[in-house]
Amino acid sequence: MEIETKMAFDHVIGGVIAGIISHMFTSGVLPIRNQVLGVLISLVLLYGLGQFSEKRFGKEEIGGFKSWFSNGIILFYFVWMMIWIFLSNVPIF
Repeated sequence: MEIETKMAFDHVIGGVIAGIISHMFTSGVLPIRNQVLGVLISLVLLYGLGQFSEKRFGKEEIGGFKSWFSNGIILFYFVWMMIWIFLSNVPIF
């Protein structure tokens, strides 16, 4: 697999995890019910994924912020929002 594909897959998985965490904070599954905290934790997760990708593949191989934005941040954001909205509208728990 190419580096961009691996990096995109990592960010998609991170987006799913961030969506679940955000939903847990929003719906009151956790003792604290705070949407801002869910967003902050998700942004910290995104930053951590960026640092992980940089160490895993190397800064030169990734291609800088432009490549990380297109192959990581955008995918993370859309998957995060999709999972969060889906879980908020479907009565799972």
